[in-house]
Amino acid sequence: LGPYTLARLGQVVSAWGSHYMLITDPILKEFGIIEKAVAALEEKGISVFVFDDVPSAATSATLEQALSLARGAHVHGVISLGGVKTASLGRAVASLYNETHEVFDYLVGAQPYSGALPYVEVPTTCRDPFMFSDRTAVIDARNRQVKLMKTQSALCKAVVIDPNLYMHMSPNTATSMVFHAVALAVEGYVSTKSNFFSETILGKAIEILLLALDPEQSKLVGTPTEMLISQGGCLSSMGVSVSSPGVATAISLACNARYKTPTSLVSAVLLPYVMEDASRSRVDRIATIGKMLGVAVAGQSAGDCARAAIDDMRRRLALAGIPTRLKDLGLSINQLVPAAEDAAALDLMNYIPRAMSGDDLFDLIKQAY
Repeated sequence: LGPYTLARLGQVVSAWGSHYMLITDPILKEFGIIEKAVAALEEKGISVFVFDDVPSAATSATLEQALSLARGAHVHGVISLGGVKTASLGRAVASLYNETHEVFDYLVGAQPYSGALPYVEVPTTCRDPFMFSDRTAVIDARNRQVKLMKTQSALCKAVVIDPNLYMHMSPNTATSMVFHAVALAVEGYVSTKSNFFSETILGKAIEILLLALDPEQSKLVGTPTEMLISQGGCLSSMGVSVSSPGVATAISLACNARYKTPTSLVSAVLLPYVMEDASRSRVDRIATIGKMLGVAVAGQSAGDCARAAIDDMRRRLALAGIPTRLKDLGLSINQLVPAAEDAAALDLMNYIPRAMSGDDLFDLIKQAY
């Protein structure tokens, strides 16, 4: 992690082969980022072929196309360059490259047993829930349901995080993605799967990301905002890999799969509602977040600290100009019924602060609508 680490990409991946597939978001062409990545690889004598036919919500059909091309080219490894959808596709290609069964078998729960190809991630956003985990999100082309496909453990060999890659985003997009990373960290922090290690990392992630959202504070620290975002995003992904993402991640993935709604905006809208729901069973955790936000007053009860934290998060979202309701994202309440059912079926729901049925999940969605 650090400025200009993209220039060292060839050096990083040379440990696992000399012929790679680069899966990338076509929008990065505009900023010359794909060109820089290819140049960094070729400079080290690594041949690369670029796959950038990645739609806004890539399905299992895109995965099958990418797999066919990778196998035909006999690549040694896979590199993803882009956001969450690109990384999800890259992980799936690397995981299934040596498998012989249909892709759909793995979407319904089959475990890939053959050796995976080496996979290297170069994220251009700061909020990948599965960066260090043994799952990857794939949209089933038959019904546009999101599935969490199992992958081999330690599939990802390296992550190259270059803060300069975040600078091409518009301020509004960047802010929504930081709130998404905060939501991810909060989910991991309140999860029943959390432990001392994840709590320490995610607590630090929340602090750093909140700092990145406050330009005056980040100036005092003396660390550039894009560096704070990349550090906070990296810690957030690390922390949830040993804890678990939760409700906001599940619903945002389901909405993106069915309606191509940006995951960052859905997660940002749901953040205060997820905190509110978590405060019923893990009030101490939300109260601690209140201290991180600087709104907890000495002598206040945990409940009062938690309420102050939730109110302050709503205030921050409103000040940032982020939509505060799901209806502001062009979603109808009828569309959210199947999205709630899809989200409830994901195994992430096993680790949320309190058990929630599909009806409970839909009640939370209605509050956020």
